[in-house]
Amino acid sequence: MANRTNPATELVPPARIPGHSTGTFQVRRGVKALVASADRVLLVRERHADGTPFWSLPGGGAHPGEPLEEALRREVSEELRCRCVVGEAVDSVWYVHRSLQRQASVYVVLDCRLLDEPTAVDGEGIDEVQWVHPSELPPRTLPQVLSVVREVDPGDRCRRGPADTPDDGSPE
Repeated sequence: MANRTNPATELVPPARIPGHSTGTFQVRRGVKALVASADRVLLVRERHADGTPFWSLPGGGAHPGEPLEEALRREVSEELRCRCVVGEAVDSVWYVHRSLQRQASVYVVLDCRLLDEPTAVDGEGIDEVQWVHPSELPPRTLPQVLSVVREVDPGDRCRRGPADTPDDGSPE
């Protein structure tokens, strides 16, 4: 059943949400960027509503009717002030919000290559940007991110950082 007040969300039974068995959740669509250099992945530090920091992949919610690729380009631009080339979907993850009662997000994780150097945008809730080796993820990295990043061999895909981008900035 669709939620008539916000077409970007839908009501779903808890059986569809991993680890939850009671009640109905309002689910929001979103996207996350899996960006990697030769041996590192890009993480962003955000904060829960109570101020507790956590590490995640860049990205966020999609607007109603917005294609996921466009949503990711918009989110990367807003959060990191850079352009990107969006690739294929590599995974999807669920996130149940602690601060929003009975709300969850399902994020499609897309391959992504940055065309500019990322900069944390505090006004978008990003405290810090960090390139990390998948085996050395910082404390407070979200479990969903751990599962995605630990499956990645950064050199195995074409998710290069800005240093690996051709001089003319073209996506090749």
